[in-house]
Amino acid sequence: MMMTALTVVLPLLPGKQEAWRRFCQTLQGSRCREYEAWRERMGISQEEIWLSLTGPWDLVRIHLQAEHLEHVFVDLAASHRPFDRWLRQQLLELHGVDILQLVPASAHELIFVQPIPFREAVSDQVQNHKNKENNT
Repeated sequence: MMMTALTVVLPLLPGKQEAWRRFCQTLQGSRCREYEAWRERMGISQEEIWLSLTGPWDLVRIHLQAEHLEHVFVDLAASHRPFDRWLRQQLLELHGVDILQLVPASAHELIFVQPIPFREAVSDQVQNHKNKENNT
């Protein structure tokens, strides 16, 4: 089973840190079973959520691992299940993110890939060769 990973960084709306913390407590408390069922439905095998206090605003970093991450946001947006509707509402109230506006997930465009510069790759190869010579 091939897992893919995704990290999303969302700003918290001003003054929403305490509400966000209560939201996280709710996910781990009174709505834990619903949240676990949602994660299972979405195929999420690992999740990490971090709060970064960056000065002018707070950022939430969400790291997900799943077999089919491309479906998570599409399925969340399309779902009529009560928990999913509640989760979408929380994202809107806490982050200002309307998940319905983020789909379709296939609308991604790769803009840029930065390979290792050629001279650094050659330099590393030369250094490795010198190290091998010195060790013999």
